[in-house]
Amino acid sequence: MVQPGTDHSAGRGEPLGGEARSLLDALPTPSLLLDPQGRVLHANPALEHLAGYPAERLAAQGLDLMLAHRTTAFDPVGPASQEFLAARADGTTFWAHLDTAPLPGTRNRIGQILDVTARREAEGALALSRQREALGLLTNSVAHEFNNFLQILIGYIDGLKRRLGDRQEPFIQRAIARSADATERAAILTRHLLAYSRRIAPDVRAVDLDAIVADLAGRLEPDLPPGIRLTVAATPGLPRAISNPTQIEFALRHLVANACEAMPSGGTLTLSTFRIDPGDRSLQQPGLGSVGIAVGDTGLGMSPEMLTRALAPFQTSHEAGRGAGLAIVHGLMKRQNGTITLDSRSGEGTQVRLVFPAAPERTLH
Repeated sequence: MVQPGTDHSAGRGEPLGGEARSLLDALPTPSLLLDPQGRVLHANPALEHLAGYPAERLAAQGLDLMLAHRTTAFDPVGPASQEFLAARADGTTFWAHLDTAPLPGTRNRIGQILDVTARREAEGALALSRQREALGLLTNSVAHEFNNFLQILIGYIDGLKRRLGDRQEPFIQRAIARSADATERAAILTRHLLAYSRRIAPDVRAVDLDAIVADLAGRLEPDLPPGIRLTVAATPGLPRAISNPTQIEFALRHLVANACEAMPSGGTLTLSTFRIDPGDRSLQQPGLGSVGIAVGDTGLGMSPEMLTRALAPFQTSHEAGRGAGLAIVHGLMKRQNGTITLDSRSGEGTQVRLVFPAAPERTLH
């Protein structure tokens, strides 16, 4: 164990000079003294305040004490400048930037630790913005090409209606009706893809989430993969949501496809609604209240690392079946003043919650 205030690096076990200690303690930035092996010889009060640990404990256990869940690497004798995910004594985490330099006249090093969480988050937000811009350009290109093919299909289906519309064979009538319905929905999908790529805010109004979920479930259930059971849970007296019903369906179809892919051996898919009462402090605007839809599955789930990146464009996990669709849903929710949250654990399934502003009472009548 390294005793605080003792310089073992010099090989003499002599006390750390009072002048050096006073200089270190007077610095306003979190600072420390390291021996050549990277052991902490002394930590100043600013570092104690940042980390929440006393100097004696930092000296006894070293900077490994500050590593967050051992998820990041720190090399005490490594580069003069390095960053790692640190944890305070209270369990909160922050990104730490450590700079070290030789202390003149000794083999020790003096170091400074800065909280660079804000800078890391800003860099992440910028990278995410660029990814979403690239996704928007890609979506625009795909939507235009898809629309070209769609117009050909619509033309041929209209021709078949004119030539075969009066024939009473059940298969012909069913094929024409299903084809016409599919092309109409594909046209809606194309318009919303184009709206996403152009960042156009959708028209919103008061909508009944329970009715939307029930209608969609009835249309989705016959086409679900074998082994997947669909359950629907409504909320009695649920207020209406301020949203766009077509984009809700678009988002739910993405989430249902992801959920089915995450259950290759079958499982339970749950569509449910919920309400968040006015005054709930988990909301940014707690006075308004919110309503939402949850899509849950009993599939493979996501690892903690994948969960933190799940909403970023171009992120995917083959085993969990989450890909660019979540980024599109995230974009759709933002343009409707809504939010999307995920809760998932490996092997325990995933739940995605779409939260919308609740409509004022006067819009219910």
